[in-house]
Amino acid sequence: MSNVTKIYFSPSGTTKKVVDEIASNFEEIKETYDLLNFNSQKEFSPDDAVIVGMPIFAGRLPKSARARLEKMKGDNTPAIAVVNYGNAHVTDALLELVDLLNENGFNVVAAASTVSHHSIFNGVAVGRPDKDDLEKINEFAKKIKGKIETNTPLKAEIPGNRPYVDYKKLPFEISCDETLCAFCYDCVSVCPEKAIPDDDPIDTDLDMCSRCTACINICPEDARMFTGDAFEAKKADFESANSQRKEPDFYL
Repeated sequence: MSNVTKIYFSPSGTTKKVVDEIASNFEEIKETYDLLNFNSQKEFSPDDAVIVGMPIFAGRLPKSARARLEKMKGDNTPAIAVVNYGNAHVTDALLELVDLLNENGFNVVAAASTVSHHSIFNGVAVGRPDKDDLEKINEFAKKIKGKIETNTPLKAEIPGNRPYVDYKKLPFEISCDETLCAFCYDCVSVCPEKAIPDDDPIDTDLDMCSRCTACINICPEDARMFTGDAFEAKKADFESANSQRKEPDFYL
């Protein structure tokens, strides 16, 4: 194994944190591909290894993230597949990621579903990944170093169903407080869907928007936020229904 590459789609920064934690156990880290802004072809050799991290959007991989990952091809390249979610449901996302990587020429040797602070409902999984999560993630990383070296395929069965659950469009609105906006245009540049006009960062095309939260998290003025009746109606019930702590799961 000549080098390990990090690949992630992390609008809120938490999936990146998990991938970085796994990667900290390897000395061979060479490259990083952030799929929020990388959207090109890339090929990997059998001597490479990749750590791929994706968030879960309503039980699936985000559409734009999947489309960008599909452009990355392996050649029996060992891969670690990780999905990161906000303490609600994994559903079919991890199975989808493992399938996609294997179909694209990678050899998935290990997989995990990890828990982080929910990106939309901020009362769920506050402070996660926490110390206990990070300890478990590092234990997992140490266990799989040998599997990467030998390129031993994943043996554990991954939960989920084929066909995967249908994509679901969230009805929540994203608005921008014009009195707070500094017109820095960071939100325009980071949006993977190009849903914010180049000449008007106050506006958001909600038909194009995937509710990924990248624009909210990058805003230095905290001017962007979820609003609207649908969001307010769902918030309390969702936070109550998902208040019980869930633990990360690891597959070897």
